[in-house]
Formats: sequence, structure tokens, C-alpha cells
Amino acid sequence: MKLNLHRLWVFEQVVKCGGFSAAARKLYMSQPSVSQHVHKLEVSLRTTLIDRTGARPRLTDQGEVLLQYAQRISSLAQEVAAAIDRVSDVPSGRLLVGSTSTCGNHLLLPVLARFAERFPEVECHLKVGNTSEVMGLLADGEVRLAVLPGDWAGSSRHYRRERILDEQFLLVAHPGHPLAGCAVTPADLERQHFLFREEGSATRRAQDDALARWKLSPARCPQISGNETLKHAVLAGLGIAVLPQRCVARELREERLALLRPDPELPACAIVLATSRETSFSSAEREFIGLLRTVDDAWVVGGGSPLPDGGVPVGGPGVPGPLAAPAGIADDPATRVG
Repeated sequence: MKLNLHRLWVFEQVVKCGGFSAAARKLYMSQPSVSQHVHKLEVSLRTTLIDRTGARPRLTDQGEVLLQYAQRISSLAQEVAAAIDRVSDVPSGRLLVGSTSTCGNHLLLPVLARFAERFPEVECHLKVGNTSEVMGLLADGEVRLAVLPGDWAGSSRHYRRERILDEQFLLVAHPGHPLAGCAVTPADLERQHFLFREEGSATRRAQDDALARWKLSPARCPQISGNETLKHAVLAGLGIAVLPQRCVARELREERLALLRPDPELPACAIVLATSRETSFSSAEREFIGLLRTVDDAWVVGGGSPLPDGGVPVGGPGVPGPLAAPAGIADDPATRVG
């Protein structure tokens, strides 16, 4: 028996993608070529790995066993590449980072730009999704580093988390809204039309937590996918929304959005760097993590203070700046990533 590692990798991609055609699109190969690779792997192992008789390909018992080993081999191959890369003075290879849309657009893009300027030999990849999607990418090894809100549900047994900075959530409205710039109570908000993100996003969890904090029941309304689309819905006057400060900083500076100052106010959420505990970092990843640790609020898109008047939001004082990391988010040398 001769086990071809490339064919083994193709087989793993077929399983991950849920079929031969999807794997072919991902791998930029023809569907017959993908099928042939898997067929030759089956011939070399003298068994059937994938049952093709149904509407969707299904792993046989032998295929299930092989998949477990294929995943272990892929992980070991990454460790080998990282170990070899560590002996190089100049970072090279690929940098795979996952993030939510807000962190990706307003935090990581400036960091990646600076990183690419310093290390042009490194091929940088940023994959963006909601928190649940990025957690899935991290679990599957599709990304090796992830920047996520600190309330994500990953197990501390499998993942390392290091606080990078804090994200303040704000309640915003169109400047023409009757409550724009006002201090408001839950009673003032009771009849307001709130706009919401989709389930699975960090912003949606912050929105649900905010309404629970104010003891309000959300009215039934369509969910809006993505913070940028949700922000534009508020800009259009369709309702009010809880959104991350970094997402609305520019619009607040330009007075195209206005703050509502609720009592009780909204807490901050830590932004964390997450990695698998089994990850062995390449030199490129170590350099990127080091650069990420230098991030502060000056990295907000547009530069300078994230809010008008050195941090005092539009509508007057009363909204705090960044807070200390919430309980349970490690930020000491013993638990730092890397």
C-alpha cells in the first residue's frame, strides 16, 4: 500500500466541502480530477471511502477512520512547516487570520497593512464572518489566529485567549430622532423601534444583553445581516440600534449619527486574540501577534480620537471610554498567546 499525501488532502477537502463539485471549486480543479484523486486513493487502500449512491456523498466506516488520520496528518504538516519557518530569520509563508466584520474592517486591516509593509514575503489571508462562523474556521484549522469578542463560547481547554483591547457598544440614532443626544431611561426606550443583527453575531448578543439590561422585550422585526448594513438602516431613519463604537465612530464625528445616552449605560466588551492550544506558531505569526499587542484606540479607522472632543461622544458627556477587561479574560504573562 502506498499512501499519497496529496490525494489524502484532496479527500479531506471533499469531506470538508460536502461534495466533489464544491471541493473542485475550492481547489480550482475540475470535478473529474477531484473524483479521480479520491478513486486512486481508494484503489491504493483497497477499500471504498465515500458512498456515492445517495443524493449527497457519504463517508463509509473506512472513510471515517481515514478522515481522523487525515486531519491529524494535516495538523502535523502545519507544525512541521511552522517548525522549519522558526529557524528562518525572515518571516515567510502564509498568515491565516479570521475575524468578525467590525474587528476585521476597523482593527485588523490597518494592522495587516503595517504587517505587509514590514514583511512583504508573507502571504496574508483574512477571513471575515460572524463570531460563530469564525469559531468554526478556527476549529477546522481554516485560520490559525482569530480576533473575536471576548464573550465567544470557545472552551478554554482547547483555545488560548489574550485580551487585545476593549470595544464599547453605543446606542445610536438618526440625528433627527426625537431622543437624539438625550439621556434616556428604559421607559423612554420602551416604544422605540430597535434594529437587530442576525443570530450568531457578537453585536446581536450585545443587543440582546442591552435590552435585558433595560428590561425591555424586543419587538419582532427582520434581522439585518452585517454591521455596515445595520448602520445604514439607522442612517436612513429606520430605527435605533446598539452598535460597536468602531463601526460608528466616523458617522458620529461627522454628526450623521447621534447618541442616545441610556441609564443604565452599556458595558464594554473585550476583544481577544484566540488560537488553538495545540498551535505551534510560525515566525510570521509571532511577528503578527507582537504587532497586534501594540494596538490601541489610535488604530480606529480615520485616525485620531474615535469620538469627537477627545472621546466624549456626540450628545454630551456621560458615556465612558474603554473599560478594564471583563472578568475572566486573561491578560497576564502566564496566559498570553505565544
